[in-house]
Amino acid sequence: MALSLLVPAALALSALVILPLIAHMARQTPRERRPFGAMLLLERVVKRLRRRRRVKDWFLLLLRILALLAVVFGAAGLRWSYTGGVPEFGGSGRVVVIVDRSMSMSLSDEGTTLLARARSGAIQLVRELPAGTLVGAVVFGNEADRLAPSLTTDHERVIAALEEVQPGGGTSNLRAALLEARLLLGGEVGEVLVFSDEAGPRMVAEATGELKRLVEAGSAVIPRPVKGNPPRNVAVISAVYGDGIEGGQVTLRMANFGPDPVEVACEVVLPDGAEIPIFVDLPPEGEGEERITVPPEALGGVGRATCEDPDLPFDDARYFHLPRVGASRVLVVDGDPGDTPVRSEVYFLERALAPWGGLRTGVRPDVVTPAGLTDLDPETHRVVFLTNVADPRPVGPRLIEFVRKGGNLVISGGDNVTAERYNAALATILPAAVRKQRSLAAPGEEGIPLALPAAEHELFRPFSRGGRAGFGRVRSTRVLTFEPYQETDEVQTLARYVGGMPALVERRVGSGSVLVWTSTVDLGWSNLPLQAVFMPLVQGLVTYLGGEAGGGTARFDAMVGERVVVPLPDVVMEPDVLGPDKNPVRSRIEGSNLVFVPERPGAYALSLESGPALAWVAVNVSPDESDVRSYDSVAAVEKELNPEMFLRHLDLSSGLFGLALVLMLLQALVAVRGVS
Repeated sequence: MALSLLVPAALALSALVILPLIAHMARQTPRERRPFGAMLLLERVVKRLRRRRRVKDWFLLLLRILALLAVVFGAAGLRWSYTGGVPEFGGSGRVVVIVDRSMSMSLSDEGTTLLARARSGAIQLVRELPAGTLVGAVVFGNEADRLAPSLTTDHERVIAALEEVQPGGGTSNLRAALLEARLLLGGEVGEVLVFSDEAGPRMVAEATGELKRLVEAGSAVIPRPVKGNPPRNVAVISAVYGDGIEGGQVTLRMANFGPDPVEVACEVVLPDGAEIPIFVDLPPEGEGEERITVPPEALGGVGRATCEDPDLPFDDARYFHLPRVGASRVLVVDGDPGDTPVRSEVYFLERALAPWGGLRTGVRPDVVTPAGLTDLDPETHRVVFLTNVADPRPVGPRLIEFVRKGGNLVISGGDNVTAERYNAALATILPAAVRKQRSLAAPGEEGIPLALPAAEHELFRPFSRGGRAGFGRVRSTRVLTFEPYQETDEVQTLARYVGGMPALVERRVGSGSVLVWTSTVDLGWSNLPLQAVFMPLVQGLVTYLGGEAGGGTARFDAMVGERVVVPLPDVVMEPDVLGPDKNPVRSRIEGSNLVFVPERPGAYALSLESGPALAWVAVNVSPDESDVRSYDSVAAVEKELNPEMFLRHLDLSSGLFGLALVLMLLQALVAVRGVS
């Protein structure tokens, strides 16, 4: 606080204070007195009156001096300066309104959300602006967006845009909003009003640079905080799967950002729909941790951990990756390794099973030569691919036992396959006895196309949305044939070539299955590896047989509102992105990457030709947005940058003139009473 003068020169009038002194000196009684007559009789009375008059004169003198000084300081424009709460608003004629629509603004307080209050306050402010005031509006979450391209005098247009502002699930990028406001002002002086909860540990700190640029340009940033009373929120801030007893454990971390201890009901939902309820006690403004045991067998995918909280529902769920729990590895037996990887029988198959090369995936296929079948472990492997293996007889009993115990065997043809050896080794589990190979086309011809499979079958159901037509482009020039067989509950033909020749035949053996693809999985007899349906078919085949989709389901994590960049493998593909509601999400290809921006939390799947998921993206909200407490304020930062902006001035001139008038009336009254 400080006192200052608008017209210091007026203090020269204070010299007039000598006038009352002169007046009082002029009225003094002479020092020399000559006694005479009866006046001596009145001496005692005069002394008494002089004492009374002397006291009154000093008081009168003081009143006259104070009255004169009040006039002097009033004329000098004396004012009192003190520090206020926020910069004063009004008078610039150029106003930008900023509204925070980040996730924390969805906090419910006294029956309404903070965003609704902020939106209402911004609209009311624009309505009250004088006609002709240039107005702009900016909303921000992860990014900042202008509601009008430039400042405008059309206040109704700005109000209509503000009324349409909806809550978002992103972070609070105040820095970007202040940048947009500065660009709208175009370097000229203006006023920026910020309607925000100022919540989170980094929101204001990250915006300090832009705040400084606005202040240096002469503009005022006027915060209009909108906060809960007090702010409360419970959030799941972390959910991670890891090793542990049985099928592993999901470790949850919950945080209570409110001032009171709470008990919350939580639930972990696994990808297969299994629900595991728990209760968690959280201290005031503290965290808690719980570990949930996963069953010994569970499907892979994206799980969800949810805690009940009425204050801010946006962050009540946390999504996490869960690999296939249980036996889910795939063993691939390469019957024709070749002299280079490209010439290997399983080159295309291996990439279809693990297109990301095993990075960020739950499992990857184990590729071995026929001698490696001795490593077959029913406790580890769920599916075995036997590709163009010449002689399965040495491992026939092991394969039969594997299938009878619930394992799954996929056999593909090739030049090395002979009917006699396969019938001798695997006759008890084959769909039918194998006959000789048969040529379907002359050299140089394309071969016989595959007939469209039945969309209602579980294996091909994922292709019913539009990818089933791709099977018609699959052609084979040579196939394995079978002895005549009857369709039963155990033996089914899942796919045929045009004309009826079997292409994919299945036999169920107890809880296991054997499938025979009568052509090859390389380019020897078929163009299948070059078709778009190849990868999703292989992935779906493994899933159908009870394993995780080839172990090649890549896993990525992302935040709401941020760009998700998924590097695509060298296999040519353009997968679709399906959101949590199973509807397509807008995406695009940038070079060798697929890019999309999720607008809500949940599980996003990348799939090809309507096939099973090739990659999972677990999208969550930022933990910083769950923290609804204020760590700093725009006003505090701005006060450090420009303290003058926060000063309030009280003009004392009118009060001093009024005081002078009162003092003059009072001294007149004292003088009159003194004379009387």
